[in-house]
Amino acid sequence: MIAFLKSLREKWNNWCGDHEMELEIRKHLTRNGYYGGTVKLQNVRLVAVQRPGWLQIYRFEAVARLKVEESDGPDPEPQYDQLYGLVRDDIRHKLTRVRVFHDPAERRELFLRWSEDLIQLRGSHGLV
Repeated sequence: MIAFLKSLREKWNNWCGDHEMELEIRKHLTRNGYYGGTVKLQNVRLVAVQRPGWLQIYRFEAVARLKVEESDGPDPEPQYDQLYGLVRDDIRHKLTRVRVFHDPAERRELFLRWSEDLIQLRGSHGLV
């Protein structure tokens, strides 16, 4: 029973909740050399918002498989990268920007620029 509750908690923790945003993240990763369709998204959280809610910033982590060039030899071992990302979603202008980094410090730096003058989430899920 405890194992079931833990798995349910993990699924809830890693659930994106916004299908369009999830597709944008996957498309961005596909354009940047990863298999976006199989990426495992984790910890998708709203971390900043501008009133009345038109502009939102989300954070996420992802484990993504790197695309490698095909060769005549045997298939190479798959390579996975741990990525740290931000999504800036402006509903008024229907503009979604996705950025991913290998280093969480770079993500935090971009977050500080994007979230200036916005209401920021603090605590364990925030980036401040």
